[in-house]
Amino acid sequence: MLSRRDFLAGSAVIIGVGALPKGAAAQPLTDFVDSLIEGQSPRQGGRLVYGNPVPNWALGQSDRGQHPYYFMDIQTRGIWNALTWVDEDLNVVPELAESFVSNDDATVWDYKLREGVFFHDGKEFTSEDAVASARLHAHPKFGGVGFFKQDIKSVEARGKYGVRFHLNRPNVEFPHATAEYRAMMLPARENLEEMGYDGIGTGPFKLVEIDNKRQFLATRFENYWMPNKPYIEELQGVLAMGQSAINGFQSGQFNAIYNADPGQFDQFGSAGGVVNSAPSGDQFWLVLPKNMNLPWNDVRVRKAMSLAIDRPKINRIIYGDPEGWTGNDTHMNGVNKEFQPRAVERDVAEARRLLAEAGYPNGIDLPAIFYCPGYPEEPRLWAVVGESLKEAGINLEFAERPCDGFNPFTMAVNKPIGRPRRNLVGARNPNINLSRLSQLNDAEPGGWSGPGYDRYNALLTRAAAEMDDDARLAIYQEMQAIAQEEVPGIMIGGRRTNVVSAANVHNLRAHTQLWQGPRYESVWIDA
Repeated sequence: MLSRRDFLAGSAVIIGVGALPKGAAAQPLTDFVDSLIEGQSPRQGGRLVYGNPVPNWALGQSDRGQHPYYFMDIQTRGIWNALTWVDEDLNVVPELAESFVSNDDATVWDYKLREGVFFHDGKEFTSEDAVASARLHAHPKFGGVGFFKQDIKSVEARGKYGVRFHLNRPNVEFPHATAEYRAMMLPARENLEEMGYDGIGTGPFKLVEIDNKRQFLATRFENYWMPNKPYIEELQGVLAMGQSAINGFQSGQFNAIYNADPGQFDQFGSAGGVVNSAPSGDQFWLVLPKNMNLPWNDVRVRKAMSLAIDRPKINRIIYGDPEGWTGNDTHMNGVNKEFQPRAVERDVAEARRLLAEAGYPNGIDLPAIFYCPGYPEEPRLWAVVGESLKEAGINLEFAERPCDGFNPFTMAVNKPIGRPRRNLVGARNPNINLSRLSQLNDAEPGGWSGPGYDRYNALLTRAAAEMDDDARLAIYQEMQAIAQEEVPGIMIGGRRTNVVSAANVHNLRAHTQLWQGPRYESVWIDA
């Protein structure tokens, strides 16, 4: 795992790996899978039953979990595949695509599809399906992939196994968007609105049944495009909220838990569990509305709040990870090579000075921030945040709400920004990360405006078109410096995706991008 000390020491000199304008330059997916089982003798058969306390955030929007947008959790790659995959080092590599390449200004991307890939119903996957899927994902009404909507102007088939994307702006990091968890490849239908609701994909397992708010069952796909894989015969996923995860693991009902509570690692270990943690994972972003008459309109209040939060204490107490990374008040993640740490992590005295300068010498009461417990440790985490804020004279309640319907609740007022709240954000490539604070996103900047915001957006546009790695790195670091000066929102940081498995489950690995893993093709179970 990358420690906080490691990335703080190297962040200024390591060039990012996010942009691959001339095609993939990382270990091929099939080679990666084979490397995980090298020297092993995998056994065929068995059922992997995992419990997951983290449901899909869109769960309450549909009772048809056969669709990847609304699938029970966001572990969609058990049933479906995408054109690309992001590996454990955050490099983008081909998945159902065989290769991808851009024109000179990264406004046109050509993808060559794998031949001999079949859907679960026996139909061959071709450019017809890829084009229809991309059009669905980019559709302003039906689509569920925001990064497609932002970039794609049109998409066309180039023969039976070729797809061409025309973008409405240059984007040297576009192939990361085609790896998103909802950007799955689906059988084409003439009516885009009907696509995806049959549960048919190209993935290693075929969906057999699903009760979307409880569990699903899938069986091995005999005609999967990776020869002789998967090894597991059945895959079953169960939503395991509260104490259900640890209780189910201890009783033997689950032989794996995804996103386990870090505070229960010792209990899992006592029950024979093996913890695998990724370098990072999903994170908590605080949206501070600035389009109404709220204290957050004053940048000094925002800066004071950021300086008051004791992020290292969160890592120590909640994650048992004192060397873990901490947020830098952008959506950049500690494992991004372009990450620019904050110059000062915590300064309570400076926070109090800023509040006094802003007219709050005796402290300040801020509006409540709403959250739903997307991860089991969240209520404890916000307690630590609240206590550290009080040390600087900032009183802020973190109000818990049910996750089902949380997004409509938060967005029901003050449109397009909504209530003060915690947003859950995943680790992504720099351009997607930093676009979350841009004019491409209505909500998460919270109404940020002014010269700094304008400069930030101009730099984002430049970075998306910049082919030179060094120049792009400099742009991204300037953008992070602007955001740290103006604090449009606050990133807590510190989380790492984890997977706990029984000792007889092999190669079940956590991934920083939660939805990219585990890769089930290498997983096998002893008798």
